[in-house]
Amino acid sequence: MNGEEHRANISRRKNRVVFDWQDLVTDAEALLRSTAAYTGEEIEDARARLKHQLDSVRGHAGHWNRQAMESCRAVSGAADEYVHDHPWKLLGVVAVLGVMAGLCVGNDKRRQ
Repeated sequence: MNGEEHRANISRRKNRVVFDWQDLVTDAEALLRSTAAYTGEEIEDARARLKHQLDSVRGHAGHWNRQAMESCRAVSGAADEYVHDHPWKLLGVVAVLGVMAGLCVGNDKRRQ
């Protein structure tokens, strides 16, 4: 699997987890609403526990989202700073990678 396929696969999995998570929260909220008419101490306790857990999950999800955004900003900032501080190193690496890619493509065409 090449890098592009790997990134696409990760993106698909991430999107699936997000959608499944949203479905779970939506279904749990619908369950809470649908049982609102029922009475009894056990039902009320169960509803209160579920509501508390949903609130907790939302808080954790928001925290994870903030952490991910902060990590992305930190990595982006560090990469930007490195590129501005060492432009010639970056150009050298890009040139070497370009030559290597060209050689690989050239060898691939000769084999066919």
